[in-house]
Amino acid sequence: MKTMQMKSHKILILTSLLLCCFTANAALADVLNGDFSLGGSDWVTYGDPGLGISFPAAGGVPGGYALLESSFSNPGGTMCMTQTFECGLPGQGSTCSIGFDFFLVPIDAAPGTARLLVTINGVTDTLLPSATGGWEFVSYVVPCGPVVIEFCLVVDPVNNAWQAGIDNVRNECTDVVANDELQWDSLKSIYR
Repeated sequence: MKTMQMKSHKILILTSLLLCCFTANAALADVLNGDFSLGGSDWVTYGDPGLGISFPAAGGVPGGYALLESSFSNPGGTMCMTQTFECGLPGQGSTCSIGFDFFLVPIDAAPGTARLLVTINGVTDTLLPSATGGWEFVSYVVPCGPVVIEFCLVVDPVNNAWQAGIDNVRNECTDVVANDELQWDSLKSIYR
């Protein structure tokens, strides 16, 4: 009887520890719906008339993706989508790698009349169309902690039809470990 009670206490403790660990990881939330399998869920979208955003279920890398686009007769403007998330815990030496796949292609447009702006925590990078017109992977490194990411298709005010695709938005927080030369020397001496 005591053995059964001890086993059930151990199971209870183990279950509590597992729930604690899973709950702690959930608090360190990553990008939500970065593969767009749930359409535009968890993303905030906004923009100017004449530009649009949709979430096709196929055509991504693979599956669904976000499609920002302008029609040929648009007056120019901006269409954006944004999300705020936690990339690990802020800490000295930890870095957050953020990556995604994208394309930017002219449908019926003059070269250089659109760009895709990626803003992460207030720092903006400009992505231009690729030579192949296909999907490309891009990544950035920022400190771990709260992250605000925004994607904006910006189209010049002329008759320009453009499409920009975003897929597989993902992140990972990594602790950077300092090099300890004393340990390395002692390790080398063991194996000489």
